[in-house]
Amino acid sequence: MQGWRIWDEAASHYVPSSTETGLMLHVRARGDNPQRRPVLFVHGATYASRLYDIPHPGASWLEACENAGLAAYAMDLRGYGLSRSRCMDDAKEPYARAAEVIHDIDDVIGWILQRHGTERIALVGGSWGSVTTSLYASTIGRDHVARLLLYAPIFAEKNDGWLEILADPGDPSRFNPAFGAFRLVDEAQTRARWDEEIPEGEIEQWRDEAVFQALVKSSFADDQEAHNQSPHAFRAPNGTLVDLWSCFNSEPVYDPSQILCPTLLIRGSADRTSTRSDALHLFDVLGTKLKRYVEIANGAHFVSAERNAWQVFNETSAFLGGRLY
Repeated sequence: MQGWRIWDEAASHYVPSSTETGLMLHVRARGDNPQRRPVLFVHGATYASRLYDIPHPGASWLEACENAGLAAYAMDLRGYGLSRSRCMDDAKEPYARAAEVIHDIDDVIGWILQRHGTERIALVGGSWGSVTTSLYASTIGRDHVARLLLYAPIFAEKNDGWLEILADPGDPSRFNPAFGAFRLVDEAQTRARWDEEIPEGEIEQWRDEAVFQALVKSSFADDQEAHNQSPHAFRAPNGTLVDLWSCFNSEPVYDPSQILCPTLLIRGSADRTSTRSDALHLFDVLGTKLKRYVEIANGAHFVSAERNAWQVFNETSAFLGGRLY
C-alpha cells in the first residue's frame, strides 16, 4: 500500500449535474457534520480537489478547516479528479469553461445547503478557481455566498509569460487552436512549473518533497487512465486555458464590482501567475466594503502546499471562524 493512502481520510459524495447528462460531481469532505457551518473549496486549472486535501500529515487545508470547527468540502469540477465526463472524452474543443462550471458549483452548493439546512455558504476559490467562484458569487450565486476567499487570485492583467504559452505560434495575437479538450499533466511538468518560482537552492526550505509526492501520486490515482500513460499523467480540461487567455489579455471574465460579500485575497509573494499588481487591482475594484489582502512571504503559486501553508490555514480559519450568518 502506498504511504499516502494511510492519510486519505476524506469522505466522498457525488452530486448529479443539472447541465450534463450522466455527470456525477465528486465532492471531498472532512468534518461534514450537518450541524457545522459549511465551506466549499473550488480548485484551479490543473490539480483538482486533491490540492486542498493532500494526504500527508499537516498538509490538508480541509483538515485545518475541520479542526477549526467547520464542515469542509472540496469539489472536482467537470472533467477533473473523480468528476469524469464522457462529454470531455468525446470533445474536440477545450472543455469546461468558467461559464459552464459555475453550474457545477451551483449544483454542489445547492446540495450542501440542503444538507446543512442553511441558505448561505463560505466559498474558497484558488487560481482559476478564483475566476469561477468570483463569476459565481457575482451572478447566479450572489444570494448563496456568505464569505469569499480568493487564493492566488487572477483578474485582468496582461501576463506575457502566460500569453507566450497559450498563443498560436503562427499568430501570437490569438489563442492556440491546437489545444484540444484536455491535456496530460505528469510529475515532471508539475515540478518544473512549481520550481521556477522558488529561489535557486531553496526548494527544500520552501517545499516538503513528501507532500509533493503525495499530491502527485494521489492525483494519478484519481484518473483511471493515468497509469496507462508514459510517463504517468492525469487529464486536465483545457477550457480553463481559454478563460486564462482572456484574463491575461486584460479582458476580465467577471465583474468584481458585483461581489458584495466579505472577501479575503491571499497570495504567495513569489507567485508569477497571481501577481501583486493584479491582485491589488482586484482588491481595489471589489464591490464589497469588507475586504482584506494578505501576502505570504517566501511562498509560490502553491504556497498552500508548501512549508508556509500553516499561514494560509490560519488566515482562513480567522476569516471563516467568525459568525457568517
